[in-house]
Amino acid sequence: MLSRQTFDEWDRMIDVNLKGVLYGVLVIPRKPTARSVCVVITSAPSDLFGGLGGVVADDGRRPDNGMTQLSPSLLGQEMGHGYGLNHSRMDGSLDDYQDGRDVMSTPSYFMSPHPVYTERDGQGRPIFLIGPGLNAANMWGMGWLDLTRTWTGWGPGATTPSELNQPFELRPLHRPDLPGYLCARFGDFFIEFRMNELWDAGIGEPVVLIHDYFDGHSYIYFNDSRQPQLLVGDSFSRGYTAEPPSPVHGSGFKITVTAINATTRTATIQIETWSSNIPAPAGPGSLLGAVASDGGGWVIVNGRVTPVPPRSPEFTLLEHIAEARAGQGIRNGVARGMVLRQAYEAIGGIAAAETAEIQSYREPAPAINAA
Repeated sequence: MLSRQTFDEWDRMIDVNLKGVLYGVLVIPRKPTARSVCVVITSAPSDLFGGLGGVVADDGRRPDNGMTQLSPSLLGQEMGHGYGLNHSRMDGSLDDYQDGRDVMSTPSYFMSPHPVYTERDGQGRPIFLIGPGLNAANMWGMGWLDLTRTWTGWGPGATTPSELNQPFELRPLHRPDLPGYLCARFGDFFIEFRMNELWDAGIGEPVVLIHDYFDGHSYIYFNDSRQPQLLVGDSFSRGYTAEPPSPVHGSGFKITVTAINATTRTATIQIETWSSNIPAPAGPGSLLGAVASDGGGWVIVNGRVTPVPPRSPEFTLLEHIAEARAGQGIRNGVARGMVLRQAYEAIGGIAAAETAEIQSYREPAPAINAA
């Protein structure tokens, strides 16, 4: 519920035609359902922001490109925040607004004029812009990705990933009306094909993008030539990928775009894998995660194994939980108290920061980003 003071401020600002909508906001439960987001559009100047369950917007114009804040490109991002999405990022950075081909990084250079609402401002700039679409990792994070149309390398009825090292085709991620796979999942990576049409008309050319998802954010990856997209002949590789392989080598993989056909709207992908033949270390112990893998690990509770990414807040929480458990064994009471207090304060700080991130309202980026 809004406080009386907040209500009075809004009541003075909103004209009479929107008061009925505003009063409707007052009876919406504080905890939104999975599909409920309330959008309040004001005719008087207000702002543009969104958070869990709610979005506020006005017809303010951006000075950098003349677009209205009511453009689907911006409202789409704020609606994403309303459903719980965060801004998209790039690998190696914690900065937001780093994936220009994702709606959770708008405004970006990959927006395009609205095909229906074609009004322009006094300088001839389109007022309403659309796109780009939502990436596959963000769709997966929200439970919106159609897993029945996601390639995983496992053929029908297979007990091993029998389709690995064999080419396969992807359809555009946002064309569910076309038959075939809409994206691929290889390990933690999402592989998607995006056509320069419809909501993605502004991306310029057909491209393949690779993302992963952790800590509530999608991260776009650069190809082997340090570009944030893959065209025909481009590859994305990790680990050992030399040919011919040396007698003793580690594991690795390479994802290559071998063909893109804009007419048939298909991208052909080849994934090659190299299995490690380095002898395992001797001894009775077994390694769970750690540096020999990706620096992450697992949590095993009641027999259920859950992977924990190395850069996630959950991994840091586990480190502090381990410190707290180790601290219980310290005999000196003063030293034990210091260790436990430090560990518990760190756990509380992480939990508070993550809660604030979930509950915060988000605003669009101050300037266009071409990354």
